[in-house]
Amino acid sequence: MKHVFTLMLFFGIFSCNIDQPEYSDLHTSNNFPQKWELIQVRFPSENLQQKGLKMAWQESYLLLPDSTFLKKRMTPAETITAEGKFYTEKENNEIYIRFEFYKSSEKPANGIFSNNERLLKVDDDVMVLTSEYNGKKQMFDYKLK
Repeated sequence: MKHVFTLMLFFGIFSCNIDQPEYSDLHTSNNFPQKWELIQVRFPSENLQQKGLKMAWQESYLLLPDSTFLKKRMTPAETITAEGKFYTEKENNEIYIRFEFYKSSEKPANGIFSNNERLLKVDDDVMVLTSEYNGKKQMFDYKLK
């Protein structure tokens, strides 16, 4: 009986959290919905940044509990939306959220949204999307609202 108890204790201690990732699971119902709003656009090579209403557009991601999202971009002339699935990734001890757009969403957003975007989670309430446009690096800062 003492050996059975020792074995149960051994397996209980060493089986806990072995397969758990080193970062918190973003896909729990307590964390959703989440709305991430674009707060700043930076162009490092030109030493230029735009914030708030001075940006050419306003943009947000709405993340839902079923790992789907809605991306919305509002300009003075139009509002463009796209939908898809998102995934959490870890690379080099950094957490990313990958957004994959549904095929049906590509047409209205063609040329405006990438088919596959990946945002670096910098802090609990800040994410950054780094991309290139016309050979120039641009960075989009999003904040959890």
